[in-house]
Amino acid sequence: MSGWEIFTWISVIILGFGSIIVFILFLKDVPELLKKSEKEPS
Repeated sequence: MSGWEIFTWISVIILGFGSIIVFILFLKDVPELLKKSEKEPS
């Protein structure tokens, strides 16, 4: 494996885990966001 391949795989793994973590945090916040949007109609 060349340096570029290793760098590509590391970046793919980091971006993949990062997006999954952000998605989980977003799912946790969805109920609060829905409550806020119901209280304050924009």
